[in-house]
Amino acid sequence: QKADVGISTRYRAVGFSIGTKGYIGAGNDGNNTTAQKDFWEYDPSTNIWTQKADYGGGRRYGPVGFSIGAKGYVGTGSDINYASQQDFWEYNPSTNTWTQKANFAGTPRRSAVAFSIGTKGYIGTGDDGNNVQQDFWEYDLGADTWTQKANFAGTARTSAVGFSIGNKGYIGTGADKNSTPLKDFWAWDQITNTWTQKPDYAGGPVRDDVGFSIGNYGYIGTGASDASSKYTFQNDFWEFHDSTACSVTAVISSDPSSTVCVGQNVFISASGGTTYSWNTGATAANIVAAPIVTTTYSVMITDAAGCTGIGALTVPVNLGCTATGISQFNANALQVEVWPNPSNGEFTIKDSGLRIYNLDLYNVIGEKVHSDKILNPESQILNLDLPDGVYFLRISAIGGEGAAVINKKIIIRK
Repeated sequence: QKADVGISTRYRAVGFSIGTKGYIGAGNDGNNTTAQKDFWEYDPSTNIWTQKADYGGGRRYGPVGFSIGAKGYVGTGSDINYASQQDFWEYNPSTNTWTQKANFAGTPRRSAVAFSIGTKGYIGTGDDGNNVQQDFWEYDLGADTWTQKANFAGTARTSAVGFSIGNKGYIGTGADKNSTPLKDFWAWDQITNTWTQKPDYAGGPVRDDVGFSIGNYGYIGTGASDASSKYTFQNDFWEFHDSTACSVTAVISSDPSSTVCVGQNVFISASGGTTYSWNTGATAANIVAAPIVTTTYSVMITDAAGCTGIGALTVPVNLGCTATGISQFNANALQVEVWPNPSNGEFTIKDSGLRIYNLDLYNVIGEKVHSDKILNPESQILNLDLPDGVYFLRISAIGGEGAAVINKKIIIRK
């Protein structure tokens, strides 16, 4: 058991994860009369809940949420007056702020399902106060628009579960228009926009259950079943595997791979995909970080087939030392000097060892913007025709020096 959530007793709340942290908020309190708007972050490394900015849409119960990259998204649900809503909000953990986005394009509703696949989010089913629904919508983060996709192929329902594995989304269980719990289970293919029925949920008909995925597996449990018109609450828990779903392994590494000093530059690389989405907001395969405390970096990758995977790496920081201008990553430290810094783009590079080096330059989002070979390290001029800003210079010895590397932050100011 972990630390209790900092909120009061709650149900019909909403949750999502970003990187290695979880978020829970809103929902009804224990009196079953008051919708709440508080929002909390859980850090598994410390087992501590921290209150964050209140949900931007105000008091709400029965909303849905998902995450894309380094941001979370919450919308729909019912307000304190039990009126269904369709507003939609983005949460940025780096600034602890909520920003309103385009309203959900379906009818206002509560108790829908939501999940994300790659850079797209999805919301479907739910109860709009008049009828239970089976429509299904895609949110495009870049365009901030909603597009209707093929209707959910099962019976219209509310209080169902939804999650994604690779390039497929899954919806099942819930309750029909007569509040009768259901057990059917369906897969939606993002590429073909089609639904395929899967084996019924093994726990039997149930509503208000929970579901999530880890890697290639989905998990469903708890909820309420119907016994002689009286709900019976459940505590069983089941694992689902779809052999037709796909995922990809995210390979992530750092240089250096050991403990670093406060503010030391760290090059973090991911591979295995064609697109990348880091919890820092970066979208390149490689990022440059300068952590001041022990920090976990995570990336979601997507390959050419639309399969997704998530990788994470923790960079430990020694609070007892602070990085200097040049970070030395090898016991056989390279004695390279770079000056002036800042400069207008012309830098002098000098090394008394008379070695030949490779030089790579990265911008602040990890994109390589320049490569060169230093043939006369005793004194060589480097001219960079690049915009003003902060860059990260990576100098590595060629030949017998093996992995000897120096990383240096430089500033171009014209």
